[in-house]
Amino acid sequence: MIKMVQLGLPVRKWVPDWLALASVFIVILPVTMLNGSYTGSMLEVSNTLGTNTEDITMGYYAASAGMAVAYPIVPKILDSFSAKFHLLCNLVLQFFLSWICARSQNVDVLIVCSFVIGFMKGFLMLWFIRYAQTIFSPKKIRSEFYSYFYPLVYGGGQLSMVLTAELAYHYNWKYMYYFMMALLLLSILTVIVCYRHNRPLKSIPLSELHIREMFLISVALLMLMYVFNYGKVLDWMASEKIRWYIVIAPVLVAFFIWIQRHSRKPYVSLMPLYHTKTIIGYFYMMLVMFFSTSTTLLTNYLSVILKVDTTHTYSLYIFLLPGYVLGAFICFWWFRWQRWRFRFLIAGGMGCFVVFFGILYFGISPDSTYEMLYFPVFLRGVGMLTLIIAFALFAVEDLNPKFLLSNAFFLIIFRSVLTPIAATSFYSNVLYHLEQKYMFSLSETMTEVDPLSSMKFSQALTSNLSQGHGYMEATQLATSTLYTTLQQQSLLLALKEMLGWLFIVTLVIAVISRFIPFHKTIRVTFAKTGDDMV
Repeated sequence: MIKMVQLGLPVRKWVPDWLALASVFIVILPVTMLNGSYTGSMLEVSNTLGTNTEDITMGYYAASAGMAVAYPIVPKILDSFSAKFHLLCNLVLQFFLSWICARSQNVDVLIVCSFVIGFMKGFLMLWFIRYAQTIFSPKKIRSEFYSYFYPLVYGGGQLSMVLTAELAYHYNWKYMYYFMMALLLLSILTVIVCYRHNRPLKSIPLSELHIREMFLISVALLMLMYVFNYGKVLDWMASEKIRWYIVIAPVLVAFFIWIQRHSRKPYVSLMPLYHTKTIIGYFYMMLVMFFSTSTTLLTNYLSVILKVDTTHTYSLYIFLLPGYVLGAFICFWWFRWQRWRFRFLIAGGMGCFVVFFGILYFGISPDSTYEMLYFPVFLRGVGMLTLIIAFALFAVEDLNPKFLLSNAFFLIIFRSVLTPIAATSFYSNVLYHLEQKYMFSLSETMTEVDPLSSMKFSQALTSNLSQGHGYMEATQLATSTLYTTLQQQSLLLALKEMLGWLFIVTLVIAVISRFIPFHKTIRVTFAKTGDDMV
């Protein structure tokens, strides 16, 4: 077991090494699952508060935006306060923010709290990383560290969705917040008992916190997220607010970039955006998240075609966890051995998405089973984590260590904020338009002349009459049954078309990736700063 002297963890003298090591994970466990809004209880929250499900989505990704905004200033804060003081303040604030989210009836409050929770999570995550690097990789090999770190982070987020769905189904959607509050109390108690103050408090000049820059990029990100998230609900350009945001957000981003370029001590350096490997890494990770967000299509299939409830829908995604573990295991040994070229790993990871979309395209039907989705969901987890780890390494391979914080800032924004919410909007809008197209196409042939539709209508009418309904009421019910069938068929055809295109696109990318000469090696040690989180 690793010694605390080697780790440098500020614990009390009487604390044994095993307890000190456990305390690190007790503190970080709730952080990996914490959010201001949980998509696993999306329907329950929207029904209770009388809001759209898009409001919950907005809150969920607002937390990632908050983390991105916080990250450039995190080291300054951590170096100015003792670990115990910082942990207690952060965890206590997270506790009360979770309580506000549980009690609030206002969606705007929920979104703001989600952003602040994400902002505060950034500090806790970096605190954990500074010690986890030594715990997971004593020899300071970044590929080994990522192979442990990413499954923990993504697995915690996925586990929170499953727990939320279970608690919302059996009890109430608020119980997820109460559960997280209990975990936070355990973390707070652990810090009070086991930790000591390791340095005096230092003041930080206000200019070094870059309040103006953080405000600019926060507003710009939230505006862009608003456009993507509420575009379908507000009919895009028909909304005056969306029209304003489309104009204002790029202006704020341009002003933010201008400030960074002309500042002697910028809030975030733009140098990663001039680095070829970094840009390629961002691009591929955005593709990975775009394809991974396609589980929204699978959710529609489960709820509308197979009639699966929310609990079973999110329970299916638990099969992502063994996929994450296998993907991390592959990356761990791939980069340790380094006997094969990097492009083979990328082609293999993208191949997992090819098989995922292929199985769904050829397998989904009204007669399909819930169990047949286990394997493709598992493969999606393998492909996603393999590619995320690979390109997280690729993006920083030749990057100057002093730009790692800036790299993390851009990486979180592109990978965890803008791409998922834009992809969700894309899938939702395209699916809606395709469903309407097929609905119109199928309804043209559904007349009494068509023997299939006529037979189905007659069967439904006879069944309703035999149940004691009057003729007019039975006719309306039979028509409704026919419409439900039509709706299911149009949705199935729309899903088939989208999954078919995704299958072709991922296949092409996998083949092209096989022949791209990415680079020579990727066995990279950590920079001295130890602040390259992602």
